[in-house]
Amino acid sequence: MCTLSWVPHAGGYTLAFNRDERRTRAAGLPPSRVIVDGVPVLMPRDPDGGGSWISVNAAGHTLALLNRYEGSPHDEGGEYVSRGGLVSGMAGLVGGSEVAAEVERMELTWYRPFTLASVGRRQPPVLFEWNGRELVVVEVSNPGLVRSSSGSDQAESEVARSRVFRALGAGLSGADLLALHRTHLPQKGPLSICMHRSEAMTVSLSHITVDQSNLWIRYVGGSPCEASGMTELSL
Repeated sequence: MCTLSWVPHAGGYTLAFNRDERRTRAAGLPPSRVIVDGVPVLMPRDPDGGGSWISVNAAGHTLALLNRYEGSPHDEGGEYVSRGGLVSGMAGLVGGSEVAAEVERMELTWYRPFTLASVGRRQPPVLFEWNGRELVVVEVSNPGLVRSSSGSDQAESEVARSRVFRALGAGLSGADLLALHRTHLPQKGPLSICMHRSEAMTVSLSHITVDQSNLWIRYVGGSPCEASGMTELSL
């Protein structure tokens, strides 16, 4: 249950990521500076699983994780490795080719289905999509919505959110993404970008900007439509 969008600009890109979770799940820890395999990284943490859902490192490389629910051919009662460890474990990698090599050597049957997005300064989003049986690699070239996921209505959420981005047309800016991810478009509820359901909601917003020489992450803890504070860190 998440939404990822992206726009390129000179020397880099901006992306926004809404993390949607059950209301009973522990709140995520805001981003901090850590070292992963010798590389400085900014990323929030999941206190339950210990991993993360998004990271950006000193090379300007971002990883973002979306859980997959639709048609997942996996055993709900089985034992699996936390998907958040994919991001925290690979956060030091500097590009999509390194991510591809790492993912392809993994025993992916240890993980429930996921989409792992890799984005770099000169690399549009590459999606590594694992459905429980096979890995598919998708390259994204169009700015705007990259991917959304929903445990309620996957197909309808993708249609509704895609329609919102298409209606805005070309020329989306990084500021536009930040604003969009705080809205209830198309209307407040399970399909809105800032999502609300009785048992789940958007619990954080991450906004990453990378240019030729700088990068930073802005993080809103809590529902983006309600939270007023924002954490900002840079490398």
